[in-house]
Amino acid sequence: IFMSDWKDLFQEHILDRGESYYFDGAVLELHKTEHGYHGVVEGTEDYEVDIEMEGGRICEMYCSCPYAEGGNNCKHMAAVLFEIEEQSEEDILTEETCQDDQEQEVEEIIERIPEEELRSFVKEIAAQNSEIRNILMTRYAVKIDEKQMDLLKQGVNQHVWEYGDRSGYIDYRNAWDFCWALENYLEDKVDTLIDRKCYRQAFELTNYVFRTIGNIDIDDSDGGTSQVANACYDKWKEILENCSEEEKNEMFSWFMSHLSCNYVIDYLEDYMEDFLTHEFQNREMLEKMLKDLDERIEMQALSTDCGSTWSVRHGYENNIIKRLELMERLDFPEEEIREYRRRHWRFSAVRELEIQENLDNGNLDEAIRILQESKTLDKEYPGLVARYSEQLISIYETQPDKEGYKKELLYYVFECPQNNLVHIYKLKEVCTDKEWEDYREQILKNPKNYNILYPFMEKEGMYESMLECIRKETFIYNLDKYEKVLKEKFPDQVRDIYISYLRHEAERAGNRKRYRELMKYLKKIRRYPGGKEKASEIAENWRGMYYRRTAMMDEMRKAGF
Repeated sequence: IFMSDWKDLFQEHILDRGESYYFDGAVLELHKTEHGYHGVVEGTEDYEVDIEMEGGRICEMYCSCPYAEGGNNCKHMAAVLFEIEEQSEEDILTEETCQDDQEQEVEEIIERIPEEELRSFVKEIAAQNSEIRNILMTRYAVKIDEKQMDLLKQGVNQHVWEYGDRSGYIDYRNAWDFCWALENYLEDKVDTLIDRKCYRQAFELTNYVFRTIGNIDIDDSDGGTSQVANACYDKWKEILENCSEEEKNEMFSWFMSHLSCNYVIDYLEDYMEDFLTHEFQNREMLEKMLKDLDERIEMQALSTDCGSTWSVRHGYENNIIKRLELMERLDFPEEEIREYRRRHWRFSAVRELEIQENLDNGNLDEAIRILQESKTLDKEYPGLVARYSEQLISIYETQPDKEGYKKELLYYVFECPQNNLVHIYKLKEVCTDKEWEDYREQILKNPKNYNILYPFMEKEGMYESMLECIRKETFIYNLDKYEKVLKEKFPDQVRDIYISYLRHEAERAGNRKRYRELMKYLKKIRRYPGGKEKASEIAENWRGMYYRRTAMMDEMRKAGF
């Protein structure tokens, strides 16, 4: 695209934000390069922007920000292009000249400043700039006290204020930049604290960032929240690997006391729980976890609805599974672990552990027995039953028990909802032609099979049945999907279904978008036998009935009616 048309490369809101960056002076550097321009734009951090040009045409653009890494044209690119547009070529120095000159000039200036004046200058800018003050305090203060920790936490709050609205909500346009800024803040400040061996303070600041990201109201479409949470996990791990035994114990106590207390939104609690479970290897700590878990399980057991559902997030079943994992890590006797499983056999996850164990050990008969039992125990949960049945089919498929295989296929096909044709055609392979005719009719009549109804009829070549099903529907999606094959076989019938659809929808249409859609189908009808006359007749009828719908009349004219 030519330089004169560069604004067409950006979404409107991105262009607006780029212009704001330009007017705010965020373009810190701009230089000519061999193939175009190089700029540096101030944002969450300083981002590098390259614009490659040839013959006045923009060929390629690159920015080091996360948004651009996904292949998007970003606000930083737009800011640089605004700057290029504003400056004359003579005003823009080459990159090498500018960088070398600036570095040399700054170095010479600093060398000439007397030490007292330099100290005074640093003191002055630290008083004016909270970020510089924080850097100085974090790196060089003799002791990181409570006041300094408050300032570091205020830095986190500053990011919330910068990227959120008045109520603190961060929308999708700012969400990624916010998460990126928070992650960089975490890396910078916590790394400095770790380098200074201030592990308690590093842990406290990491927790503050984690709690912030775990409670903020944010449209996190790009998954930035999880990225920050992962960074917090990494910092916890680094602190744990370097701190003293006393500090390790303090960290352990913190995690134990902050689980299941709404410290962060529920799914982020997984990070805390995973850290507690997998990073603390000390036997004494594992035994404390076991004791705490037993207390929680005992309280849940006293609840009126304990264990009434097969899976509750952070609920009874999950705690039973965690307890079993801890028993194995603490080398409990195998018989004791098995006895604990039997006491909690009603939970599907407990049985699944034993099923997998038997499969791994080649005990297929026992795995089959538990799977069949589980189909009965979990009969109120169709998704679980379907999963058990699929596992049974997989086992039988490799065994000589062909009768068991066919029986399980029949159960799965007729008792479980179907999402594809895989098991239906496995059943066909083991049936006689007469059996298949009967089963095929049953499959078509089974209301559980709606999701695979049309693909099944297509594969079986049952086009008349497909047409009859479509005729009974009030929507047009399936006719559009299978139009090509149905038009070839039943052109008049398909045309008439489209006509019926148009007459019905014309009464309900009320905006230009819907009118355009109607015109699309009206044009489609013209391509059928006798369709031109039918389409003209419908258009004439609409002109008489809906002459007051000016937008509809306008769309008809545009479509050639």
